[in-house]
Amino acid sequence: MSRSSRPVRHRLAGVLLACGLLAAPLQSSAQPAPRRSEQDQARDAVRDGRLTPLSQVLATLAARTPGEHLDTRFGETVDGRPVYLVTWRTPDNRVVVFVVDARTGRVLDQRGD
Repeated sequence: MSRSSRPVRHRLAGVLLACGLLAAPLQSSAQPAPRRSEQDQARDAVRDGRLTPLSQVLATLAARTPGEHLDTRFGETVDGRPVYLVTWRTPDNRVVVFVVDARTGRVLDQRGD
């Protein structure tokens, strides 16, 4: 490599590097804000009084059906009603899923063994 081509390559590399560094903030600022999780949305709705707290739903289920809480998902019915889908294990190891109206805390359905 000749001495005369070295400064040109260094300048070219510097220009490319500068372009890359300038473009990086533009790319990150052009991305849309991340969507809030269902958990965040549910938490806000409980705080605002639009949904029954999950702790209250679990206490009601425990009083009604002995067993152990395994999992809860948040979803909605076909008509758009928000529901908790609570997976529960009974003392005899049956697994039951309760569909609970998230607004009222009322059990809408029970599925499983």
